[in-house]
Amino acid sequence: MRATIVYGFLGAGKTTLLRALVPRLAALAPTALIVNEFGIEGVDQVVLASDALTVRRIAGGCVCCEVRGELLAALQELRRAVGPRRIVVEPTGLASPATLGSLFASPAARDLVTVDSIVTVVDASTFARMRDGLGEFYPQQVRGADLVLVNKTDLASSEQRREARAWVRELNAEAAVVETSYCNVDLDLAAAAIRQGRVRAPAPERGPAPGAGQHDGLAALGLQRVRLDASQAPVGRAEAFARALAAGDFGEVVRAKGFLPAAHGAMLIDVILDQWEARAFGGAPAYVDVIGRNLNTQELEAALRYGNKEFARAT
Repeated sequence: MRATIVYGFLGAGKTTLLRALVPRLAALAPTALIVNEFGIEGVDQVVLASDALTVRRIAGGCVCCEVRGELLAALQELRRAVGPRRIVVEPTGLASPATLGSLFASPAARDLVTVDSIVTVVDASTFARMRDGLGEFYPQQVRGADLVLVNKTDLASSEQRREARAWVRELNAEAAVVETSYCNVDLDLAAAAIRQGRVRAPAPERGPAPGAGQHDGLAALGLQRVRLDASQAPVGRAEAFARALAAGDFGEVVRAKGFLPAAHGAMLIDVILDQWEARAFGGAPAYVDVIGRNLNTQELEAALRYGNKEFARAT
């Protein structure tokens, strides 16, 4: 099996890309998708699921470290049950290319799959803040890529777009670099970049690369994660709750994503720093995953359930 890894920090647009790209790849050869998410239930798996696509979820930790064994088991299961020619791996946005590369270079993984292409999505509107606050692993996601999407150009200024593109090109002179909004890349171009990608040579067995392990989890980045049960949230709370998350009412939110009850089905909310979106979705489990710093769990729970964080302070 051949493998394509799709990198991008939390909220860059990986899921949006995969919703279009994976079916295009599947039209060329049998393809399966492995989604690695933080959370008991994966939001992206719900969004990506379809009758025509095999999606294998690995949740509850970072594929680089906490759930390595489960990744290998997933590869074995897919080869046995589905037999795809290509695997697309969407690691969590906290994944380290250095550590994940070592994992795929292990003898057990090499017997199953060969990584031959890497796609990275960069959010042009937030990349400078991410670059300055997240350390070395952020540029690592760009350096080895065959295709880099400088995404969310509709939310970025001309200066931000130029700076993001120049930063990507400085790190990687060989990759195809495409500016996109909603990851609307030409799918034939993306498929060609993947099929023409270079096979990664097995890395020698040795200790972690410099900077590896400093990002393979939330605590190392000074982040925390809160999972909220939204099943008791009043209908119609989605937009107000997403707006409050983006405004920093409950602490510094880096990313939040999940489903809230709606009159018909659910509302999908998606928050990245101070940007937010809420849109109608079909049936989905009601919960929200929030990643950030100095999060006030009690106020989050009260605001979600009662519509007023002040309730938490009065109880």
